[in-house]
Amino acid sequence: MFNRETENRIIDYIKKSPIGVTSGEIAKSIGLNRMTMTKYLAIIKEKALIDFKQFGMAKLWYIPVKLSKESFLTKIMAYMAKNIPKEELKSFSEKAGIELGEEINQMYLLFYDTKKLTFSQICDTYIDMGKKLGGTFKATVKLNEKISVKIIKSPFEETEMNTILSAIFAKIASLNLGYARSLVSEGEDVVIDIFLKKENQ
Repeated sequence: MFNRETENRIIDYIKKSPIGVTSGEIAKSIGLNRMTMTKYLAIIKEKALIDFKQFGMAKLWYIPVKLSKESFLTKIMAYMAKNIPKEELKSFSEKAGIELGEEINQMYLLFYDTKKLTFSQICDTYIDMGKKLGGTFKATVKLNEKISVKIIKSPFEETEMNTILSAIFAKIASLNLGYARSLVSEGEDVVIDIFLKKENQ
């Protein structure tokens, strides 16, 4: 029977040898027979936690280095969220969102071949953004006064990214409709409301 503790011991042993280690060496260290070890290695490899390289007749098992631009930026964002004072982080996130909003708006203006996006196109833009980022957004318009974007599946683990999304949505709406301010509600579901009329109107 597959044992999670044994799996962790195998992974920990492989981590100690960056250049790779044979299944026989792992089996001897962990105390498993070769057939059982082969099954464990196949299951762990299926999870993409380990890989092997052929070295002559032997397979050398190693831990693949997972480094990508996305994971790098995610770690930076997580570090900032933990170490920058909340108000400073919020201000930084809003400024980043505004700048991104301008760039993204230009992309969709070119896509729709128009000078201004309509209500419908703005909602479709938000939904399409969600898909392209790896999430799921649902956008609805209320009396041409408010657009609500429900984050059904967030593309980000960090809740601080909701502030950036909020600023992006508001910037896109304001560039096309003249005015917009956004509000994030983080309850059971995250909803970003984009208000399209000033409070005294």
